[in-house]
Amino acid sequence: MFDLAIFAALGWERRAVTDSLPGRRDGVAPGTWCGRLGDGTSCVVVQTGVGRERARAAASAVPSVRLFLACGCAGALTDLLRAGDLVVAEAVDAVAAGGRVTERIAAHAPALAAWATRRGFHVHEGPVASTLGVLDTAEAKAAAGAGGALAVEMESAALAMEARARGIPFVGLRVVLVHAAQAVPLPAGVVDEDTGEVRAGRAVAGLAVRPWLWPALGRLARQQGVAARALGTFMAELLRDGGMEALAGRPVPLAAGAGEGL
Repeated sequence: MFDLAIFAALGWERRAVTDSLPGRRDGVAPGTWCGRLGDGTSCVVVQTGVGRERARAAASAVPSVRLFLACGCAGALTDLLRAGDLVVAEAVDAVAAGGRVTERIAAHAPALAAWATRRGFHVHEGPVASTLGVLDTAEAKAAAGAGGALAVEMESAALAMEARARGIPFVGLRVVLVHAAQAVPLPAGVVDEDTGEVRAGRAVAGLAVRPWLWPALGRLARQQGVAARALGTFMAELLRDGGMEALAGRPVPLAAGAGEGL
């Protein structure tokens, strides 16, 4: 049993967490890492891979915990957000094919947002849209953001639903990677959706025959650097000094003997 489960889809997102996780060690299951936060909270970090179904499978495999935290990047749905901006989810909008919002799932935002503000971080609070795939048109983004969502990603709906089914809080933290009007020109298959890691060989081969993508991908790479640094800085302080109270808003009794089993 663990106190906290942190989920990230992509390798660089997960590393922004595990690089600062005190006492980090590999978990028993593939794609998991364990450690303890500065307040003694036992934590398991899970790299889910990309998309709702993989996130659902990863979340359901986690043993009993007291809180879920989704952590990673998102695309902006408003021109007010730029790369590196942090968003704390007030709710998660589950978006179906075609951009229709089918359900709004509660998320726990006040504690983390207040803690971040006290520590000098500027965060935005608002709903986050969670879709079945990448939104590649302005129309699709408009539909996903029609309910006021600030940013869009693909895993939080499944994670929030699993947390709700368990009766535990769900907290969503997203760092903006791409701007609202920006396309994501990645050749197909560059990201291994099962692991969340970049296939370097396929990326090189795909880009070699598409030189017109180089400027856009250079910009995306720079923005990823900005996003990774922002997320890493925030998570380092949260893991070291924030702990469970920063996420839940109150002291949470830690599980006796927690930290075994994954």
